[in-house]
Amino acid sequence: MLKQKYDIIFLSNIPSFYKVKQWNEVAKHKHVLIILTKVNCDDRNADFVSESLNCEYEFLQGNICKKGWQLAQILRNTKFDHLVIGGWNEPTFHVAAWLSPRSKNAVVCESSIFEYQPSAIKDIIKKYFLNRISIGYPSGKPQGRLLRKLGFSGDLHYTGGCGLLNYIDQPPFESRNKVRNFIYVGRLAPEKNLEMLISVFNSFPHLTLTIIGFGPMEAQLKAIAGKNILFTGAIPNKELATYYQQADCFILPSIREPWGLVVEEALNNGCPVIVSDKVGCNEDLVTDETGIVFQYDKPTSLTEAIKKICDIDSYNRLRHGVSKMDFAKRAQKQIEIYLD
Repeated sequence: MLKQKYDIIFLSNIPSFYKVKQWNEVAKHKHVLIILTKVNCDDRNADFVSESLNCEYEFLQGNICKKGWQLAQILRNTKFDHLVIGGWNEPTFHVAAWLSPRSKNAVVCESSIFEYQPSAIKDIIKKYFLNRISIGYPSGKPQGRLLRKLGFSGDLHYTGGCGLLNYIDQPPFESRNKVRNFIYVGRLAPEKNLEMLISVFNSFPHLTLTIIGFGPMEAQLKAIAGKNILFTGAIPNKELATYYQQADCFILPSIREPWGLVVEEALNNGCPVIVSDKVGCNEDLVTDETGIVFQYDKPTSLTEAIKKICDIDSYNRLRHGVSKMDFAKRAQKQIEIYLD
């Protein structure tokens, strides 16, 4: 029996909408197989995994041993030029790196150097894994530095993102005469640093902060929030554009944030941003022309960032800078990076 031949096999965990969009576009040019280790994600909106896969795919099922066996059977019965592994945070990913020749193996790196915490055992495991990889696909500069920190010596191909969002045509520049409405989008979880965000906004009663999302800290955060802070709960991904465009500024104060897809969404909707220095995309997307970076553990730093962006001249300069960003070009790069 002839083995099925693929140009690229993507091994990933959850079929998130932005990954599926990317795979579907790559599949228009290459023969692609998607192998997934999970069906859904309980801590995300229902539409997070609603995008339809328009290429061949397989779901691995059962425990770790069963998934490893299924993966081995798929790889044994196929021919492929490249195996693109979606990270190193699952045992199945490590198994894949040893089942496939090193020369064919690549890894997607969306974790950044900002998250890195030395661990002798974990670092050894990661380095053994990376020794089986020939190409790294870091999202941006901090992700590339993490790969080098872990001893990866292969080629780095920077993708510029984590997948294809619900991109729109970049809104043209329109000046505003005041800055009042701020927005946060994401999980209500400890790593998002929302207690500090709320504490700071409690000292700005004339400004409004809209918090979109859900999570384990919802009741706790509502209990400490002033009247100027609004909680909407979950909003479907395709409806977020309206909220970004109505807001004056988006804030992401995270203690840990591998990349920050919501930062891309905000900027693509014409909204300047304030992000912490732990947000993985801050070096690639947040410049002096598009937003402000503050120190994640210093409330005074966030306070000063808010005051700065409330200066209407500074704000409209940022808004003009955001309007010049080319997200169509960024999206195309994330497709073409796998076509070379």
